[in-house]
Amino acid sequence: MGGAAGDDPRPGRDLVEAALDAGLGSLDESAGKCLFAAYGIPVPRGSVVRSAAEAVEAAEALGFPVVMKGSALGVQHKTDAGLVLLDISDAEEVREAYHHLETRAAAAHVGLEGVLVEHMVRGKREFVAGLVRDRLFGPVVMFGLGGIFTEALHDVAFAVAPLTAGDVEELLDSIEAKALLGPFRGSPAVDRAALARIIQAIAQMGLDHPEIREIDVNPLLFDGADPVAVDALIALGEPVPVSTRPPADLSRLDALVAPRSVVVVGASADTGKWGGMIVANLRLGDLSGPLYLVNPKGGSILGLPVHASVTDLPEVPDLAIVAVGAPLVDAVIDECGRKGVQAAVVVSAGFSETGPEGRALEDQVVRTAERYGMALVGPNCMGVISTQHKLYATGFTLLQPDAGGASMVSQSGNLGIQLLVAAERRHGGVGKFIGVGNEAMLDAVDFINYLRTDPLTSTIVAYMEGYDDGRRLLDVVRETTMEKPVVVLRGGMTDYGAKAAASHTGALTSSSAVFMAAARQSGMIVTTDPDEFMDLAFALSYMPLPPGKRVAVATMGGGWGVVVSDEIARSGLELATLPPDVISKLDGLLPPYWSRSNPVDLVATLTPGVPESIVEMLAASDAVDAVLVMGIIGTMAESRRAHEEIERIKRCTEAGIAPGSEGCASPEEAEPELSDREHQFIDQMASLMDRYCKPIVSVSFKPMTQAVFSAGGRYSTFVLPSPLRAVRILRKMADYSQYLQKKGRDLGC
Repeated sequence: MGGAAGDDPRPGRDLVEAALDAGLGSLDESAGKCLFAAYGIPVPRGSVVRSAAEAVEAAEALGFPVVMKGSALGVQHKTDAGLVLLDISDAEEVREAYHHLETRAAAAHVGLEGVLVEHMVRGKREFVAGLVRDRLFGPVVMFGLGGIFTEALHDVAFAVAPLTAGDVEELLDSIEAKALLGPFRGSPAVDRAALARIIQAIAQMGLDHPEIREIDVNPLLFDGADPVAVDALIALGEPVPVSTRPPADLSRLDALVAPRSVVVVGASADTGKWGGMIVANLRLGDLSGPLYLVNPKGGSILGLPVHASVTDLPEVPDLAIVAVGAPLVDAVIDECGRKGVQAAVVVSAGFSETGPEGRALEDQVVRTAERYGMALVGPNCMGVISTQHKLYATGFTLLQPDAGGASMVSQSGNLGIQLLVAAERRHGGVGKFIGVGNEAMLDAVDFINYLRTDPLTSTIVAYMEGYDDGRRLLDVVRETTMEKPVVVLRGGMTDYGAKAAASHTGALTSSSAVFMAAARQSGMIVTTDPDEFMDLAFALSYMPLPPGKRVAVATMGGGWGVVVSDEIARSGLELATLPPDVISKLDGLLPPYWSRSNPVDLVATLTPGVPESIVEMLAASDAVDAVLVMGIIGTMAESRRAHEEIERIKRCTEAGIAPGSEGCASPEEAEPELSDREHQFIDQMASLMDRYCKPIVSVSFKPMTQAVFSAGGRYSTFVLPSPLRAVRILRKMADYSQYLQKKGRDLGC
């Protein structure tokens, strides 16, 4: 067994260094198991022999049955090479097995270095555990279903090292086959504490020995309840450098989102140009402080004088928006720095996204900004918005979203603007928007970190395609989610592609799997759907978190109730079981033929006060964590619309015009107009959320553009067009709530 090398506190260091000194790309299985044992990982009893006689002696000392494994240089997966023989039950079989291994090694043109004779562990359940190094996150641990099904079923989960006890528990519960960890076919439940120690030990091995590229324990069997590592593959190599990016100085970012004055360099009267649309947005947004315009041509734009240069300005602006050609940007940043400008947003394109020459230009701009201690956003970005400060500094389109608690960071300009347009149309409101563009100085993680302490931001949402430093992303988001939710719309969720992997762990690892592991460990909420992204932004900004996963459903029709019940089951939420006292109270409000279960079918009951009372009964119940209301909003106005149609037909008939003809066609219905009764219902839902601190999501009878309805209180009513979208956001809200509760955080109600 390997111990510490000299004063090196890392267990088994001598084993790793001996293999590296010998030029080996992996530890042989015997050395691997010695390293495991040094970290307290249980392994089968056994020894390495080099003759049939030694094999018999070793087997008789261990007791039958035994396993015999041939060790050969260059062979990492011995089973595939036929060098593993199981269930050998007597001395004669041992001799035959040894000769079989010699023959198979010769047939494979490899030299048999020795044979490992081990006590055979019988287990009905096979799992796999391992480690791989990620270039963005460092050592990553894997656990999942093992044996011959590992690569076929892909039922594995990952976690970024180092692991807390909570990380390990979540890892164990993240696989589909987690039921196998409980009692199974007469076998006891596995010793989860012992299993957790093995996984944490594997993580520690990766942290202690940077030369370990991959670790594979497959299978990990259970002798009764006790886990045993019956196989050990440890691949070695030069330490893999991990991509890092130092955190930026955030001290001047207040000048970016709350500037007292702004200058647009490259201002234009042509709104077809970026410098023109940015000026239009700033002017129409009624910027609270002075707005200065710079263009060597001079003149005036929208009633404002145009200065020839930044040097000519009568005061020092806090923020500069730069919209000039790429070759001119560095000189502009230098002039802004000499003037004393604190922050600059470069919307100009033509930098690193174009190739090496553009990269050189970008690097020079960063050096200039750093020389003056200036915060630089971009280049090649869409701009910034801070609704609370009436700062609307984006190009391309007119955009004036309402103020709200959700702040957005986007690595994509056009997608960011599309999401903002959706927020504007849905009346959801946005606090701040930062298009980070090429992230030359400040990246998306820096802005998540900044918004973490922004008192005007309640929810952080980000579109991300990539990141340079996975560990920093994990640490920043983990700290942020303790205070406010972080929702990420993830682009580029593709695998790393073909690569040489020594282990099952390496073969199954992908960029998306590691990212999702980091998201789970940090409390990040991830989606790949832009609609769900905005739904979550509004839901988390305007509703309380559910304390659990039990959902009560009130629906105007049975069909919707069936569909939503199926989706609740698929999502991992639960249909709340309504207590007898709630059923009894509902009996007093609904017709005798109502469903008398959850979902609660209102059977089209719209008697004033009844739907409101039903929703309150559900929200008030201790058996319910969230309420989903379907079809009430948008239904109450139908009688009024029918009355208006009848009156229109009467007028046409009296005028001698045939109904349906060109002169008497029904007008196209645009946005459904809600009745006073519906507005009262909407206000009541907001009040109930405030009273019971549970989310109440409404689904409209007809599609509606407006999604958020403020009643002036702590919460606002959130209306969705689809019950399935409602269930999906409730599931992610419940997951985040559960994460906070596991961390000991109060839900804030």
